[in-house]
Amino acid sequence: MIHSLEKCISDIKNSKSIAIMCHTVPDADALASMVALKKLIKQNFTDENSPKQIDLFVDADEISELNSAIINGVELNNQHLDSYELAISLDCSSLSRLGKYAELFKNTQNTINIDHHITNEKFADNNLVFVTSSTCEALYRIAKIYNMEISDEVCKLVYSGIITDTNNLTQGTITVNTHKIITEMVQRKINLDALNEHFFKNNTKSKAFLLKQALDSLTFYAGDRIAFMKLTKQDIADCNATVEDTYGIVNHGIEIKGVDISILAIKQEDNSYQVSLRSKGDVSVSEIATKMGGGGHEQVAAFHYEGLLADLKEKLIHLCREELANHPVEEKEVLFDNSDVSQEQ
Repeated sequence: MIHSLEKCISDIKNSKSIAIMCHTVPDADALASMVALKKLIKQNFTDENSPKQIDLFVDADEISELNSAIINGVELNNQHLDSYELAISLDCSSLSRLGKYAELFKNTQNTINIDHHITNEKFADNNLVFVTSSTCEALYRIAKIYNMEISDEVCKLVYSGIITDTNNLTQGTITVNTHKIITEMVQRKINLDALNEHFFKNNTKSKAFLLKQALDSLTFYAGDRIAFMKLTKQDIADCNATVEDTYGIVNHGIEIKGVDISILAIKQEDNSYQVSLRSKGDVSVSEIATKMGGGGHEQVAAFHYEGLLADLKEKLIHLCREELANHPVEEKEVLFDNSDVSQEQ
């Protein structure tokens, strides 16, 4: 197992056949990073003398309406070759999260894992796990380090991954570099407003009704520092909604004053639960999710649970209380200090 950016670039340059894949139930960052990487490779490492077969794979029954714009005109899951020289996993924290394409990845002789999840299991030959807002940001930074040509289309993909994985720059790992990248895109006159509108001002009526269902279930724990919501597949059906419409609902809990951890548990058809976690400040949910069999980031995490809701809540609330005990409520910092402004004329 190695961690070499230089070898990553060398392997991409020298491989004539590359399989690129991401996690199941892909979000915008996963899809955008796949398409962006293929574009970067084609723009920088291929020509008439060095053609490459680059195929994209994702284990998903369907792609959400919002995210389908990312892969418009892109061929997915068409395996043109029996085997590939190089397989690259993007935005995936574990081999199993590649779903049915885990075998293709595992059976490829040379593999690279590029991700930004702190819980990444480093399952490839070469593992590059970055402290970035998104996998898209990691790819952009790699491209800049190696002075690659970066097209406007790649910029739009990268920006899409950044804003969706950070809930429009309100959570997650947002650094000075993140803002520098966005500044560069503004300077290039990339239409960021259109992308923001697409991803954040494009909700359906079904999602509004589904949000009402979730908020009706809202309960609080630990002195109102934990907000818990739940939905069922029947709720989704009753609202004529889709799984896509559940995205972002958990964020409404963390937006409530005094809440440090927000939880959304969605009951599946097999009576298991898909659970999303959000936090703010220094409160971390990544370790909580890991202990429940999942993973994620400091402020954004998720896991799958098989069992009764009562048992799920008992275990999860206990772990959340333990994390909150490490972060006692403190007096809020004064945002604006106007003590130097005299009342006297």
